[in-house]
Amino acid sequence: MAIRKAETKTEIKTASAAVSSGDVMEELRRRYDRLTQSQKRIAEYIVEHSQAVAFSTVDQMAAQLDVNPSTIVRFTYRLGLNGFPDLQERMRELVRGQLSRTGDPIGEGQVANHLEGTSFGASLSSDWQNLHRTIAGLNADTLARAISILVRAHRIYVAAGFSTFPVAHYFALVLDRLRSDISLLASNDAFATPRFVEIASEDCVLAFTFPRYAAATHRIVMWAKEHKAKVIAVTDTPISAVGQVADIVLIAGSTGPGLQNSLVAPMAVANALLNGVAAAKGTTAHERYNRHDRLMHRWDAFILKPNAAD
Repeated sequence: MAIRKAETKTEIKTASAAVSSGDVMEELRRRYDRLTQSQKRIAEYIVEHSQAVAFSTVDQMAAQLDVNPSTIVRFTYRLGLNGFPDLQERMRELVRGQLSRTGDPIGEGQVANHLEGTSFGASLSSDWQNLHRTIAGLNADTLARAISILVRAHRIYVAAGFSTFPVAHYFALVLDRLRSDISLLASNDAFATPRFVEIASEDCVLAFTFPRYAAATHRIVMWAKEHKAKVIAVTDTPISAVGQVADIVLIAGSTGPGLQNSLVAPMAVANALLNGVAAAKGTTAHERYNRHDRLMHRWDAFILKPNAAD
């Protein structure tokens, strides 16, 4: 989509406010859909290679993207920054914050050294690094806002597709033990559609979406936005299709050496949200969970009985 020649005063004011808070990533997410293709490539590079941006020259970054350095400089001004050095300083702050919270994940990934040279060693090391990068990138305030929405929403719809669906299934299964009015939405579930038709502004959609991004998940989110419902996205980048429109975006690494996405970090984020909801609801959640366990015990559902982990 072509850039408009002039932005409104409101947009400029909003951009300044976002950038002044140091939240360059949020500003990229907000503007992404209005960028040209070359500008989108720059935005994607900044999001996916923050360390490289922090410690490269503008010429080096331009060479990686095969664009003119002046294109990058103009892009930084469009974000409300004072040129490329300002962008670099903000990326350095981001990287320093990540390293101070969890240490260098690549160094810690050496825990799998005894498996070096094997495909499963490479896979486990990648999962380790995904998890550490995910933890480093999460913000306590953002997580708290997401949990508040999950606690207060009238109804919650959990959506995902294809290989990401197992994470949504697990999340919905446990969340349904903690609170009522939970619906799990799959792209091929005809029975879920009538429930979703009723979505309203007091409801919430939690969408798990990772490359190649299920089209049905995006359609569900757009329907929710149309009806003013809150959307929480657990995805790999703030500029994914769902990430751009979500009210809250939680980033989880999903890359790996195999042909498939890694779901280790997304599952960890799901678990963190579930534990946050349980803590926020307190006694109410524990009583509901225990009632469920007593019913399962009566039906002899598990080999291990109540008070043992399932």
